[in-house]
Formats: sequence, structure tokens, C-alpha cells
Amino acid sequence: MNISDELFWNVRDIQAFVLLSLLLQCFLFSCASERRRTNKSWLVTLISSAYFLADWVAPYTIGLISVRLSKGVCETSNEEPYHVDSRNTNKGCSPDAYHYKVISTYLTFWAPFLLLHLGGPDNVTSFSAEENNMWLQQMIRLISQTVSTILIFIRFANGRFTFASHLVFLAGTIRYMERVHSLYLARSGGLKESSATRPKLQAGPDFEKLSDAQRAMGEANLPTKVESVQLPPKKFKPHSPSLRYVELEFDTTNDQLDEKSLLQFALCFYNNFKGLFFGVLHYSHEQRQFTRDFFLKRCSRDAFKLAEIELSFLHKDLHTKTGTPHLDGNPVARIMTFLLITAASVLYYQRNNPERVRRVHRKYHLQHRKYESLLIAIGISYALVFGALILEIVSLLMVLLSGRNVIAFNYYNWVKPIANAMVNMRKWKESFSKCNFICYYLRHRTPRQIGFIAEFLFIGPALEAWKLARKVTSEIVSESLKDKIYTELKTRSELAQNVEIATKICSQRGDWILMQRSCYSKLKWSLGEVEYGRSFLLWHIATDLVCYNAKDCDNDASISDRRFCKDISEYLLYLFLAKPTMITPSAGNSVKIFQDTSLEAERFFHKRSIKHHDQACQAILSVNTDIKPATLKGDASESVLFDACILAKQLSGFNADKRWSVMSGVWMELLTYAAFHSKGTAHAHQPSQGGELLTFVWLLMNHLGLGKQFREERVRTGYRVVVTK
Repeated sequence: MNISDELFWNVRDIQAFVLLSLLLQCFLFSCASERRRTNKSWLVTLISSAYFLADWVAPYTIGLISVRLSKGVCETSNEEPYHVDSRNTNKGCSPDAYHYKVISTYLTFWAPFLLLHLGGPDNVTSFSAEENNMWLQQMIRLISQTVSTILIFIRFANGRFTFASHLVFLAGTIRYMERVHSLYLARSGGLKESSATRPKLQAGPDFEKLSDAQRAMGEANLPTKVESVQLPPKKFKPHSPSLRYVELEFDTTNDQLDEKSLLQFALCFYNNFKGLFFGVLHYSHEQRQFTRDFFLKRCSRDAFKLAEIELSFLHKDLHTKTGTPHLDGNPVARIMTFLLITAASVLYYQRNNPERVRRVHRKYHLQHRKYESLLIAIGISYALVFGALILEIVSLLMVLLSGRNVIAFNYYNWVKPIANAMVNMRKWKESFSKCNFICYYLRHRTPRQIGFIAEFLFIGPALEAWKLARKVTSEIVSESLKDKIYTELKTRSELAQNVEIATKICSQRGDWILMQRSCYSKLKWSLGEVEYGRSFLLWHIATDLVCYNAKDCDNDASISDRRFCKDISEYLLYLFLAKPTMITPSAGNSVKIFQDTSLEAERFFHKRSIKHHDQACQAILSVNTDIKPATLKGDASESVLFDACILAKQLSGFNADKRWSVMSGVWMELLTYAAFHSKGTAHAHQPSQGGELLTFVWLLMNHLGLGKQFREERVRTGYRVVVTK
């Protein structure tokens, strides 16, 4: 193989990797935001694969370019490699030498674009909160790749595209520094340390002033004493730097807020309460009253929209560049990179226009294959230049039209349609997943051989996840469901005048509604007398059995309550199976209970060859439960399968209205209990994964004063020196 042929093949892989890197950037730029709006696993897998592949392709290709150039691009055992001397001119060069020199020039020109690609698009900097903690690793990569690109410039740049390359290099360095900075700010504790969540420090009473006043009165022979006085409650003033020029009316009682107001209020509440997601425990009574009074005046539509926008701000702060200070309201860095890429594009076109290429072809009489290789290199270079320019233009528009900037320009009329579009744009998947226990374990038994092979290959968890995905269904979060949940939360908030009452209300697991409906003594064995994990699974199976057995929903209220019970029951089971970190803190010893119930269900269904849901429900209800299962099993099993059968028969004995009213109330309390005891850090992960209904419930509960993060009201006391008679 001659030098020309080996040169042809040795640059082919570099060209392929460069184009792949560009295509990955375009794909991520257009599709990365979809991961927070979809529940399609194949799309999430595709986006995550593109993200991690992009992080590998760019540095690998930079290294490949450096190695190929240092070896003269082509090297055979019988011939010395070519080396580029930037001091040589094109005069007297053979076609092969000139062809090699031109290809080397293009390879050098591509290197800074790969550094630009490593900076990544603005709409994705990380895929998980844990990845943000790896900011130091990205900083080391930034240094190493920057040094590698500089070395390529020093050793191989020949002056043709040098200035344009330097401009792209500066833009790429800025881009990558933005990414590292974004990861640093979003690391664990980064947002927690933000000034908006810090309590204002106070020195307390001025002892020196009181002492001087008492001494002065004593010198005047006036009898004095120091007495305490109760100060009026301190009014909380929301802190939001992005809203310093915006006047917000928090006392508004409008039924519905317009889109611009929703953006403003959401940003204000996010800036003041984002510490909820990171374990901040110092929110005062005044802050509780402030957010509670505001949200009690809101309808469910506005409340869920505010929570949705807040969660979108959280996603941007954790996983994108657009939420960081250097781009938030201050797009100087993006304007700078746009100008650098624009200047580089103009310079490249001037030095590499089509007429110039044709003159080179006529001068050196390049063979068709060499000329074709040159055209491919030129085409790739144009794709890189104009691809980078288009992405920069769109990135600049995204920064200028971000939520915070739209709020900053709120006085202009043209802002209103943009605000409308931003608020109405879907920001999460707007659905919730459901899983039915009985359906999950019908035909769920895994052959022993397959289970053994899965464990041997360490793919047991993946196999279980695949089985779960087959049984999970999704349903849209309807307006009626939002109304039901928010109405119940407002009722609890109105009763919770202080933190102590709020804690008692949110610690109920069905007892409250049972007492209200005068059936506590009959059903307390299934709720208050057992741990949450047991009562949750017990009521889940019983709800399924009652929904199968009861056909007497005569009015709209009963139909609505029945659907609510079914939805929340299956949603909480899905969370327990698929996202246990969100619900486990409140579930207690639920793993053992679930395992024993699962084994008993598998044995029961397998023994009777049951393959359909209706058959399973009928078979369970047909079992004689005159003797309590615990009496026969003792401590050998924690299964609740037939306890659920007993509960279902008890519930079926109520009239329809009472039955569904009690059951919907119980499931509302089980939902709020799970949300109340969940951790904010678990909810911080959800916006990047499509969002969860439980996260909305948790956030709205905190805004309504039903959270753990608030302190008890403290009496403010001052002191003064008075003259006694």
C-alpha cells in the first residue's frame, strides 16, 4: 500500500468520529430536554447513550488526531513518515506532499471543534445529581484536553486556518469552563449554600445600650428596672435577586393568575424555598405563614403550575447551564462564544471558498481520489463551522428567552406571548405509572434455570426491571385528580395552624378518616395498629378486590372516589417497586412483608393455574377467612394476602357511598403520609427523570405548611429600661 492510499484510509476514521461528534451534539441539543417530558424508556436510553458516547468520542478523536499527526498521518514499514514543516511553502511540492499537508491542516483545524463539543449543549450538563459531584474530574479533563489541543496547534499548525482555529479554541474553552462551573454549583451542598436559603443572623439585644441607659438613670437617682416586652411578629420578606425590579402582589385573591405572574411567583418561591430539596431545616414560622397564606388562595390549576415551574427551575439549576449565574440574566458568555464562532466562520470561508479549491486542483493536478478526499475534508469543515454557528445562535436565543430573563423584561408587551408559551409548554411527563400486585404476580414465576443464569451473569436486577416494565401502565394526570388532591391538601392546611398540628395531621395513616366515618373500631387493625408498609400493601390488595367485587357505583362521587382509590393504590405500589428511595423511609419493614406476600401469591396462583386477573380476585375472595391468617401462620410468614381478603369483605359490607368515601380518604392519608416522610433529596432527582406525582404532592404540602422543614413559632421578646415608682 503506497503512502497516498494509507493516508486516505488513516483519515477516514478521524472523519467518521468528527462527524459522529457533531451529530451527537445536534441530537443532544434537540432531544436532551425530552428526558424530563417523557416516560418512554427507549427514548431515555437513546438520549443517555448519546450523552455518554459524546463524552467519549470527542477526547478520543483529539487523541487520535494528535497521534496520527505525530506519525505523519501515514506510516509504513518501508518508508519514512512525512512531517509537516510550517515554514515550507507550497512551491515545489509534489501532489502527494501537498495533499498530505492540506489534510494535516484540516485535521489541526478540527481539534478545537472537538473541544467545543466537549463543552456540551446548554440543555444538558449531567444526567444525575451524583454526576454533579464529579466536577473535579471534568476540570481535570478540561485541563488535559486543552493542553492536548494547544500542543496540536504548536506542533502542526501551518498558518492557513490558524487564527480561525484559535477563535474556535477560545469558544470551546469558555464552553467547557461553563460546564465545569455548572457542575460545581450543582454539586451536593452547592445550592444548599446559596444565599437565598441562609437564615439572617441576628446579634440579639444590645446589652451595652441597656447597661448605659440603666447606669445613666441610676446616676440621676431614678429607680429603674429592666422589663421584657413582647414584640410583634416579624413579617417575612421574600428574597429573589432576579425579581429586584418586579413588584409582586402576594395578597392577590384572583381566581387564576396570568402566565407572567405564574412565572414571577414561581421564581420567587423557588429562590426562597429551594433548600427544601437539599435538607434545609431552618425555615421560620414567618416563612411558613407566608407561603401557606399565598397557596391557600390558589386554585389547583395555579398551584400545580407553580410547582411545575419551580421543578423546571430546579432541573435547570442541577442539570443544565441556563440556570447558572454566568448565563442566568447575564448572557455575556454566550454572546462572546457566538461572536467568536461567527468570526471563525467568516475567516474560514474567506480562506477556503470553492473557487480557491478549484484553483488548487488545477495547479497540482490532484488525482480524482485525492481531490475527492480533499472535498470530503472541506465538507466536514463546513459542517463543523456552520453546525457550531447554528447551535450558538439557538443557544443564544434560549438564554435570552429563558424564564428568568423573560421576568426581567416583564414591562415590555412582547414578553406576554413568550411567557404564555413558556408556562403552557409541557415541563414533565404529566402522567403517573401504575402497577397492580395481582397482575404483577400472574405468570410472574421465573423458571429456575433462567433465574440461575441471570444470577450467574449478574443481570438479576435487570431481569426484574424488565419484568416490572412489562406490567407497568401509565395514565394521564387529569384535572379532576389534581382538584381532588389539592382540595384535600388545602383542607388539612386550614386545620394546621401551627407546626405541631400539621405534624399530627400528616402522621395519620387512615385513622383520621375512619374516626370521621365512625368505623375506626372496625378497621383500625388494618391501619393504626400496624406499620405503614403492612397497611399500604394490605389496603392495595383489598382495594383491588373491592373494585372487582363491587359494581354499585351509582353516582358521580362514588365513581370518582373509586377511580381515585384505584389510581393512588397502584401508583404507590409502582413507587415501592421502581423507586423505593422515594417511599422506603416511611415503609418500615416493608421488604419482608412484600417478599412473603409475593411468595404466597405466586404459590396460590400457580397451584390453581390462574392466569387472569378476574380469576385471581374471585379465587382469593372464595377462600374461607373465618380464622385469621396470623393464628395459623404465626411468625413464620408476614404475608398479608388473605388479611386483605378479610378487609375487602369488611369494606364490601358498607353501603356504596360510605365505602368509597372511606377508602378514598384512607388512600389520601396514605399518600400524604408517604410524601410527608419522604426526603427532599429523593425528589430533587425526579425532574430529570420525567417527574413524579408524589414530588408535586410533597412540594405543595410544604408550600401549604405541611412539611417537616419549619420551626415552631417563637415569641419575639425585647427589653427596655423603665423608671419605677
